[in-house]
Amino acid sequence: MSANTEYVIKKDMDFHGIPYTTLFCGFELLTGKPRSIYKTDEYEVLSEAEFNKKVEAFCVAFCGNWKETTEQRYNDMLDILPPLKWELGTRGGFFISEAYTLDIHPFHQKYNGRFYEAYFRINTPRDEILQSLAKFVKAQEKEVA
Repeated sequence: MSANTEYVIKKDMDFHGIPYTTLFCGFELLTGKPRSIYKTDEYEVLSEAEFNKKVEAFCVAFCGNWKETTEQRYNDMLDILPPLKWELGTRGGFFISEAYTLDIHPFHQKYNGRFYEAYFRINTPRDEILQSLAKFVKAQEKEVA
């Protein structure tokens, strides 16, 4: 995109990384609506740099929040769509091929005989994902003890 690109978000909606609409040179490309329509209390017009900061903050807050699931859910997710990335065998982790938003995909992992899921960016290194899971499991074990 260029310096002439702006992003509109609705203030009353949770932000999930996607703009409500995009403006080019002050206008919506398809409708021709001008920027002035979005200069209200309902919307926020962001520069590309502001929007990118908001997207990055969303990704940091959203990704890597693990939860334990069941083997049934793990298998169901594996059977829904072909995995985008899949570690066969005992490593047992995979990304679902359909993105949640942007480049963020659900990730499922078998770990020490249990099953877990979290969202990650598709380019997150596998070692980073596994370290994150190990940290989560260790914290869960401390809570139980």
